[in-house]
Amino acid sequence: MSDAIQQLVGKRVYFDVNLFIYALEPTQDMQPYFVTVTKLFEMAVAKQFVAITSELSLAEALVGAYKNHSQLVALYEDMISDRPELAVYPVDRKVLSNAALLRSKSKTALADAIHIATAYIHGADFFVTQDKRLQIIEGMQKLSLDVLLS
Repeated sequence: MSDAIQQLVGKRVYFDVNLFIYALEPTQDMQPYFVTVTKLFEMAVAKQFVAITSELSLAEALVGAYKNHSQLVALYEDMISDRPELAVYPVDRKVLSNAALLRSKSKTALADAIHIATAYIHGADFFVTQDKRLQIIEGMQKLSLDVLLS
């Protein structure tokens, strides 16, 4: 296990939507990420860390599924659901208020602000994403899949 992945053990880890997309729709270019994402999901199932995400991840992932691959709709709905290895939190007023506060202080897109607010409110230690432009607030560490690959 790499040092980067090892630091997740025992922590609360936020999964950005791109992890789910890489897991269910890997292309040749995404193959290295698919392996890393698979490892992350295996670690979550083994309860090596607590994986969390927002219901917004489902909405974002379903866009492409509805456009191109209707069979993926059920897979995403199953994968991004609250279960022992993944806590899926709703977009509630507290999340929206925190997202608005974040947006008032930075040039963060609403969807990104909702993800960050959800991670913050629910105590994420790490925010795993491949979104290079995403800026995380203090108190959380952003980890890219590229870092986790090394």
